[in-house]
Amino acid sequence: MFNEEDYIRSKMGNRNPFTVPEGYFEQLTAQVMQKLPAQEMQEQQRLSAQEPKKSAVIRYLRPLLYAAACICLAMFGVTVYQNLDKQTADTLQSNIPQISMEYNDDFIDEAADYAMLDNEDIYASLLADI
Repeated sequence: MFNEEDYIRSKMGNRNPFTVPEGYFEQLTAQVMQKLPAQEMQEQQRLSAQEPKKSAVIRYLRPLLYAAACICLAMFGVTVYQNLDKQTADTLQSNIPQISMEYNDDFIDEAADYAMLDNEDIYASLLADI
């Protein structure tokens, strides 16, 4: 990389090839002002005096509009979520068959006799679960 830079410096030298005509920046402001018509400048000044009132109101209301939009979006999301949750619960309840089980005391007595459990063992196992 340094070889390329040295080669360019040897061919071109250290002088700057870009120049500005003499007095260019001294005359630039006057030339630009001459090109602008006076009436347009007055209209622009009049309009610029009126714009801050409108833009100040807009600048004040813009955050409030954003906040209102966010609140509406959140309420819409919650409503949709609740409706979906309700529909899902209704669908699940309608698809699950209702099973009613009836216990027969004879079956429980037979199971207790088969397991050789007496009342004290049953009470002990119920208390152990607590």
